[in-house]
Amino acid sequence: MTAPAARSGRQADGSLRLIEGRRLRRPNVAPWMVMTLIGVVAFLGLGFARTSLDRSAFELAELNSEIDAELALNQKLKLEIARLENPARIAPLAVEMGMVIPSDTKQLLVDLDTAPMVAESGDGGENRG
Repeated sequence: MTAPAARSGRQADGSLRLIEGRRLRRPNVAPWMVMTLIGVVAFLGLGFARTSLDRSAFELAELNSEIDAELALNQKLKLEIARLENPARIAPLAVEMGMVIPSDTKQLLVDLDTAPMVAESGDGGENRG
């Protein structure tokens, strides 16, 4: 019966004795704390980067929708210009205002090699204004 008493650390007379054994070490938590801190910072950084990219994507989508609206307006205005410049629309309006197509036309030839002629006014240039 001495074996169980030796394991428990008690001597046969009931007094306690010291048993040599391994010393318990406290685990070193500093590396784990550093790794945890790096992980949290990386996670927050990725979240911030993702938020920034999403904000840019929303702005880009808004700009694209504005571009589409302006292109549609541009197309509508081009069609309006084409309608207003249509000779079939302008001819009746011109006749209504008293304009007519000339019956005879004369060609005017311009010689670009000579100096242009300057018309003199009758007042001698005194009343320019």
